[in-house]
Amino acid sequence: MQQVRGSAATSPEDMARARAWTAGWLAAPERLPIAFTYGGARLTGIPAAWNPRVRTRRVDANLVERVYRGRDPATGLELRVECLEYLDHPVVEWTAWFRQRGAAPTPILEDMLALDGQWEGGTPVLQHCNGDFYSEEGYTPRETPLPPGARAQFAPQGGRPCDGAFPYFRLAFPEGGVTLAIGWPAQWSADFAGAEGGVRVRAGQQTTHLRLQPGESVRTPRITLLAWAGEASRGVNLWRRWYLDHVLPRPEGRPLQPLLACSCNDGGEEFTLATEENQGRFMARHAERGLDYDVWWIDAGWYPCRDEQGERHWVYTGTWEPDPERFPRGLRPVADTAAGRGARLLLWFEPERVIQGSRLDREHPEWLLRVAEQAVGAAEGQGRDPWLARNRLLDLGNPDCRRWLTEHVCRLIQDNGVGVYRQDFNFPPLRYWRENEAPDRRGMLENLHVQGYLQFWDDLLARNPGLWIDSCSSGGRRNDLETMRRSVPLHYSDYGYGLHAVKLAFQHTLYAWIPYFKEAALSWDKPGPGIPEGLDGTNDAFAYHCAFAPMLASALDIRRDDCDLDLARRMIALWRRAAPLLLHGDYHPLTPFSRDPQRWVVRQFDWPERGAGLVQGFRLHDCAQESVTVRLQGVDAGSTYAFENPETGEGLELAGGALAADGFTLRLPPRAAALWLYRVRGGDRA
Repeated sequence: MQQVRGSAATSPEDMARARAWTAGWLAAPERLPIAFTYGGARLTGIPAAWNPRVRTRRVDANLVERVYRGRDPATGLELRVECLEYLDHPVVEWTAWFRQRGAAPTPILEDMLALDGQWEGGTPVLQHCNGDFYSEEGYTPRETPLPPGARAQFAPQGGRPCDGAFPYFRLAFPEGGVTLAIGWPAQWSADFAGAEGGVRVRAGQQTTHLRLQPGESVRTPRITLLAWAGEASRGVNLWRRWYLDHVLPRPEGRPLQPLLACSCNDGGEEFTLATEENQGRFMARHAERGLDYDVWWIDAGWYPCRDEQGERHWVYTGTWEPDPERFPRGLRPVADTAAGRGARLLLWFEPERVIQGSRLDREHPEWLLRVAEQAVGAAEGQGRDPWLARNRLLDLGNPDCRRWLTEHVCRLIQDNGVGVYRQDFNFPPLRYWRENEAPDRRGMLENLHVQGYLQFWDDLLARNPGLWIDSCSSGGRRNDLETMRRSVPLHYSDYGYGLHAVKLAFQHTLYAWIPYFKEAALSWDKPGPGIPEGLDGTNDAFAYHCAFAPMLASALDIRRDDCDLDLARRMIALWRRAAPLLLHGDYHPLTPFSRDPQRWVVRQFDWPERGAGLVQGFRLHDCAQESVTVRLQGVDAGSTYAFENPETGEGLELAGGALAADGFTLRLPPRAAALWLYRVRGGDRA
């Protein structure tokens, strides 16, 4: 395996570490790193008494699948473990399924762990994050040492997997480490315990205590493990490379590329004032002004959503049809206009939340889970909440319900020309599951809902070639890896769209874990040092720089005649040059995580196989430091680097040896940013 110097590509050492797990945990059914209690007995792997067997097949050039299967001779419970081993990356993953093949209900099956295993190594440190929860404190990376006796436990709040916790971890040892992802779009838990010589890890659905009826199945979360040798930064970029190769959606067989999104809602609450006429007019105005978008975005409020007083509010979900008052011909004319300009229509849905009085509530109450008003308010920590109590949870674990939803949404997609299906989820589901379960069925509604949700998305993708999915959940609260295998998280938080220091801090974490997301060019600065009165953030170069991500939303109010269109066109053109590097390059944050507006933020994306990269620096508005010098990563002392600042026209040519010795210096005024693109000239990079 040939490597490019400075590259984070997979090394033989990485593969050797991954193969060590395969040789250990996955070598035999009895040694699989899963655990569960069945009929009061604690079991690990597939017990020998269950007559386990294994089938191996080559899926493709890069994947080997092993399926382990065993059956309890006394009760008929079957355990199947599906394992994938990647041959091009140091990754292995598995999911366990329990199915009752017998004629009677099973004994109690409980405390199912998708992972119960130990890693050996000295001085372990756990790298983790707190997810998204509508706070500037979200996406904060943390490090927790795990000496013997230490313990770190994690679980989200309310049943959405990234709400206050993040199901992605790196366990670092001096010689290397392991990256762990828990693929479970609901309530998971993880326990890391320091032990003599290593760390024991247990993870799974948080609560399971249930009997399976004949023919019923439950599953564990999918566990994904990636090994790396050396520093943790290699673990970051090995993960990014594997993610781009095997996780990022590939509509029409091609991986997603950087895209520009545009929209206009005519100033109403979300898109409650959107009409066929004004959407066509706004698209035409973008085109007339030379703004070539790739996605036309229509968010919440396009469906009938009038309240009891006759006013439209987007939260009134459950009647999924284009509002005939505003879209008498449906959304097909809007989609066709977008397609005529080479763009896709993105359309927002929230099928799991059904409001009292909506069509689904009236016609199919048997598909809806409810909780008492007081209980819902208590779950939110806000006392009674009459509005939230009007929400019902669509039970995707009900096969009839899921099949109806699939048929209905497929028809909407096909009839209305939808190219991007955007699914939101704006309330915590956990109480809806737990308060509707019998004592011997705890965890069952959640498990069946997860199965139904994933099957719904799989069916949408299979039946609508070229469709891709945007995952949203009050921002980024449902972005576990099982969800990400089918989608991208364009709207990764509801917080801080225009708060630059906060947004850059969020990006610090996102780029390390989920390489594809959206940003919008907005500014919410208040006048102060270095910030002029009356600043319009949508016409501000700094806002555009802070929004550079694989998807850019220009946030330009196209209705206004005083927009700085020249700036918008220049910055979009600059973003189009930078975006492939932001997506495909190895990511190196050159300054530490911070939300402090008195600091610099500098990051590097290096694509060694292309001999190209970029450095982007931000001097935040309260930063007194006029310049900063950073050490670029992956620098080859034998090469020469040609740097270009496309905004100013400046160029630099620097020897790799000088860069390594002296670093790279940026100088900017307060509240300013610079982008330096570079290419390697000369030298032997192979």
